[in-house]
Amino acid sequence: MKQRKKSINKGLIVLNKGERIAVISLLTLIAILLAFSVFRPVIKLTKKERMAFHNLDSLIAIQEEALRKERQEAEQKANTVTTTKQEPEKPKATYHDSKPKTSQHSGSERKSYPKETKSIPILDLNQADSTALVALPQIGEVMASRIHRYRSRLGGFVSMEQLYEIKGMDTARFEAIKPYIVLEANEITKINVNQDEFKALLRHPYLEYEQVKAIVNHRERKGFIKDWTQLESIIGEANPLLKEYVGY
Repeated sequence: MKQRKKSINKGLIVLNKGERIAVISLLTLIAILLAFSVFRPVIKLTKKERMAFHNLDSLIAIQEEALRKERQEAEQKANTVTTTKQEPEKPKATYHDSKPKTSQHSGSERKSYPKETKSIPILDLNQADSTALVALPQIGEVMASRIHRYRSRLGGFVSMEQLYEIKGMDTARFEAIKPYIVLEANEITKINVNQDEFKALLRHPYLEYEQVKAIVNHRERKGFIKDWTQLESIIGEANPLLKEYVGY
């Protein structure tokens, strides 16, 4: 007892055999843990193993994304159904006929109104200008202008059937205007085969270039033309109506 007290007094801790073994075991365990934490081995994976882990992560991510989309679609469908049920039905539009209804007292008979008819004037084919000709049925501005120009080249119409010589005039159009046209004016502007120049003669629809050339050559070489018989022998076959337009 005296020796033990002396050791304590000197600042030394004296342990028995069992205590020393426990302390040594504890210190050894602590040293092992510290060494393992400092010098623990690094686990290295091969390239194939890393790819396998990467592919596994990708598959997991794809499955999660697919599940997320399915949930969103299911929620959208549920919201659409709910909205459709909550929308009130719109009232159907009603249309009111603005036309006055006919009286039913007379059975199935309906009141009829006469159609307005446009009055069409009677025109002299040799006097009416293109503005007046437009008033005729089926005659527009273009056709009226053609009739007026052709009449000017002819010197006037001597027959209604001469309208067929105009471009665009057909049977239907001719029959439509026939009741509204007359030929009262007898004054026809004639051409003078002995005095008119080459261009003036060529302008007439019934004379061709070679015929005009023959007329001019004859009157320069052999003198004036006296009558239709002589003219016909000079120009050859011609439109019979040309006789009505020739002067000497």
